[in-house]
Amino acid sequence: MRRGLHVGALAGLAIMAAGMTPAATMAREAKTRHEVATPVAATMDVAAFQTQAGQYVGRLVHVSGCYITSANSGGADCAAFRIADLPGQVDWNGSVPLDGPTMEESSFRRAQQICGDTGQHEQCRAEVSGVVYDPFGDMGVQGQRNFELRNVRIQWLAEPTAHPAEKTHGGHHAAH
Repeated sequence: MRRGLHVGALAGLAIMAAGMTPAATMAREAKTRHEVATPVAATMDVAAFQTQAGQYVGRLVHVSGCYITSANSGGADCAAFRIADLPGQVDWNGSVPLDGPTMEESSFRRAQQICGDTGQHEQCRAEVSGVVYDPFGDMGVQGQRNFELRNVRIQWLAEPTAHPAEKTHGGHHAAH
C-alpha cells in the first residue's frame, strides 16, 4: 500500500508538471510577443529628421537637441538653432513641426504657456518623441514632403522658471 501511494503521488506530480508546462510556455510566449510589439524609437537630431523622416513614416522617433518654439493652438516646432544666432535674430538650422491636436495635453499646455515665440529660450530646451506623419502623402501630393510629428510627448530639459509672484525671498537682516 505504501508503495502504491508513492507511485500515485509521483504520477500526480508528473501530471501537475505537465499541466504547468504549457501555461508557463504560453506566459513566456505572451511576454515575447509583448516585447516584440513594443516600438523602439529611432533617435536623431533635427537635421537627421529632415533628411531621414521619410523612412520612419508611421513609426515612433525621438528628436533630441531642440527648443520648442512658435507654440500656438495648432502646434509648435522643435527647432535647432545655428551656433551664430544672436539675441533677437532667428537663424534656425531647421525645425520639426509638432501637431498640436494630437500632442500629449500637459506638454502642449506648457509649450503654449512659455514657448510662443520663435526665440531660443533656455526654458524651452527639450527633446520630443512622436510618430512621423506625412500629411501631403496622405492627400496624394507628389514631390517634396514636409514631415511632422504626431502624438508628441515633450521631455523638458530645463526646469521651469518661477513667475515673480512665486519666488520666495529670504528675510532681511539688519546691520548692527
